[in-house]
Amino acid sequence: MLPLRSPLFSRVAAAVLLVGWFPLMVRAHEHGHDEEAVAAMTIQERLGYPADAKLLVIHGDDIGLSHSQNMATFRAMEDGVVTSTSVMMTTPWVAEVVNYQHAHPEADIGVHLTLTAEWETFKWGPLAGKDEVPSLVTPAGVFHDNVPDYAAAAKIDEVEREVRAQIDHALAQGIDVTHLDGHMGVMSATPELLQLYRQIGAEYGLPLRLHSHTGEGYAEGYTSIHGAPPATYPDGMTAHYNRVLRELEPGLNLIVLHVAYDDEEMRAITVNKELWGAAWRQIDFDWATDPETRRIIEEEGIILIDSRAIRDALFPQKP
Repeated sequence: MLPLRSPLFSRVAAAVLLVGWFPLMVRAHEHGHDEEAVAAMTIQERLGYPADAKLLVIHGDDIGLSHSQNMATFRAMEDGVVTSTSVMMTTPWVAEVVNYQHAHPEADIGVHLTLTAEWETFKWGPLAGKDEVPSLVTPAGVFHDNVPDYAAAAKIDEVEREVRAQIDHALAQGIDVTHLDGHMGVMSATPELLQLYRQIGAEYGLPLRLHSHTGEGYAEGYTSIHGAPPATYPDGMTAHYNRVLRELEPGLNLIVLHVAYDDEEMRAITVNKELWGAAWRQIDFDWATDPETRRIIEEEGIILIDSRAIRDALFPQKP
């Protein structure tokens, strides 16, 4: 695995938005530490690093979507710099992810809460069943293909039912869920959904990630969050990622990738879609496995960390 990991943590692999620091404050109180002193610590110090450390999590979204997505992401975690991933529990290739987790218990896998199905000819629907969450599905019984339609129709109790079904199924299958994030930003589409998201994260004792798909991130809990802006596709994506590494500030930072092979399977799934399509995902894979990427990380003194480490340090109880 990656040689850049800290001896403080068992493995590198991650991605998160932290839901407040209350669990850490509880732990500090239990150990007799001054809560004000803990509150004054930087996030790096709270995670056991020097105050000026450049911490970075590199996350690969969307496993479970396809065999191509799974295989490319697993390779980028094993041989590249991807340090975390999250699984779409409603998609067809989840069993392969479960098998991988059983064979690689150190793999950092969260749940990519999925309430939309955006591709033109490749669809999926709710684990809870369409009759249990009718506001979340179209007349065809599948999720809406865009966030505005989903958000306009969704009933909050049905979102909660489906989200819990996805998390509980992942746990029941033996996935050591390290964090939660939302596909296409579905859990931050309205203030009510965001409130539910935080409630679920606190209840399950899991860090959350919030981000948008425009290259801009919600910086809550992070120093910075980065993705490739659509304007950089295709020729400017690698330069964008490398610039992010070169300009990374001390703190807790995140890069979000979508890693897959530009093969027949992914081209069929993402037909007529260029943004986040098969070619985009191949570029992300190539960057994540390029020795030059690792060289820049080492040269810039960046420390890769993972969600399991963050979960275990800041949340006193595992799910």
